[in-house]
Amino acid sequence: MELTVSLACLYTFVIKPARSPLNAIPGPPPASFILGNLRELLDNHWDEGNYPEPCLSWAQKYGGAVLYRTAMFHRVILTDPDALKHIYQTNGDNYPRDTSSRSYLRHLIGGDGLLSSEGRAHKDMRKLLAPHFAFGNVKSFVGVFQRHTHRLCAYLDSVDGTGLSIDLQNLFTQLSLDIIGLSAFGYDFGSLAGENSNTLRAYHTLSAPVSLPYVLGQILVPGFARLPLPALREAEAAKAVLFKVVDDVVEAKLKRPATKTSSLDLLDLMLDSATNHTISAAQARVHVLTFLLAGHETTSVTLSWVFAMLARHPDAAKRVRDECRAVLQGNDVTWTALGELKYTTAVIHETLRLFPTITHPAMRLSSADDVVPMTTGKPMFLPKGTTIFIHLGVLHRNPKYWFQPSEFIPDRFLEGTSAFLADKALRGGRSSTYFYMPFSTGGKNCIGMRFAMAELQVVVATLVAKYSFQLSSEANTHPKMTGISLKPTHLTMHVTAAT
Repeated sequence: MELTVSLACLYTFVIKPARSPLNAIPGPPPASFILGNLRELLDNHWDEGNYPEPCLSWAQKYGGAVLYRTAMFHRVILTDPDALKHIYQTNGDNYPRDTSSRSYLRHLIGGDGLLSSEGRAHKDMRKLLAPHFAFGNVKSFVGVFQRHTHRLCAYLDSVDGTGLSIDLQNLFTQLSLDIIGLSAFGYDFGSLAGENSNTLRAYHTLSAPVSLPYVLGQILVPGFARLPLPALREAEAAKAVLFKVVDDVVEAKLKRPATKTSSLDLLDLMLDSATNHTISAAQARVHVLTFLLAGHETTSVTLSWVFAMLARHPDAAKRVRDECRAVLQGNDVTWTALGELKYTTAVIHETLRLFPTITHPAMRLSSADDVVPMTTGKPMFLPKGTTIFIHLGVLHRNPKYWFQPSEFIPDRFLEGTSAFLADKALRGGRSSTYFYMPFSTGGKNCIGMRFAMAELQVVVATLVAKYSFQLSSEANTHPKMTGISLKPTHLTMHVTAAT
């Protein structure tokens, strides 16, 4: 028996990897026979200004496909734009998201949603939900974005002139939660108002970063959630609270459907469309929780990065303020005004290029052997079962495709500027598609991209037109990974009325 196990381990961890066709892909030698390159990846010192190393150096040395090892398993870091187009778009069905992240999400929200489904189920789900994020519907949420931003303004007015150092990242977390709660299912968490309800505590418990052992337990251990561990009991209790809140809202809306003249949220739109597409209360809850979890932290973190960048680049902040004041003329942001905020929008895009909130999207797994095109002109063979790791930080900062890639240059997103033309020349005249993917691309791109951009524009325009933001002495705007999000290490600021 011991001999059989030993031989199986020898084949699985030594012989099979040594014979893998993936060995044709260049990459760094493993620093450890047991850990592979894992220590290099974890010991990255991003909070000291080393982002996105070591992967950027690997890509510059080895190219757009890099083979590395974590423990005894091969992984491929892919940042070649032609290969990404193939995997996300041309042959996307061959590259589902990895089963581990899908299993974890399925458990978290109580069923299959857009982020955990694949194949026909995902396509049907997207077909049902995509119309609710069309321009006409997103336009109706601008008032929600504006009202809640005014609530934040009321707090900032109260600290103006006090010299207090405020935790801006925490304020944006509260703001975006209140916005997505009302927009997704008509529920006001009251986070900015300082409420401390059971529902709010339950949400924060569920959305808090989790440890790797917890994720692995959910995926690999049958009945893991029922083990008598305090953290598991707390998580399951939080799920029960949040599920009941959403279920109660769904039930109330089914009994009293919204009228065409009332303010509609995404749940109203879903239930209204269900006259032709049967959707159960449980399915509605899954979709609401998907929107809530996917739309909350990504937006709040992006806002944190935008204001960190503007504080570090006062000339850019002045251009944003001048543009917003000229467009808004002291009025609230309107849907029409959003289209006129060209430089403000460029600042948001440049921030997302430098600091994509989800710098590591869900890994993809090849479900069949495939030959993948590369910008080098030499195709790459990926055998069935290859785990593919997409690194947006590397893609967005590769000097092959971006002029002065580590510099904050919003003009690169303004067509016709010298920075825009310099980037385009590096890409051989190609647009930024597949070189810039903060919202992903292809059939699984972010369904709420228009919603997110509109929210970001409203908040940035409103706040920058009115206030000046300076970093405090203890602030650290280098990035750190918290869960799956790339956040500023410590974003504290002094806020004063802008002149």
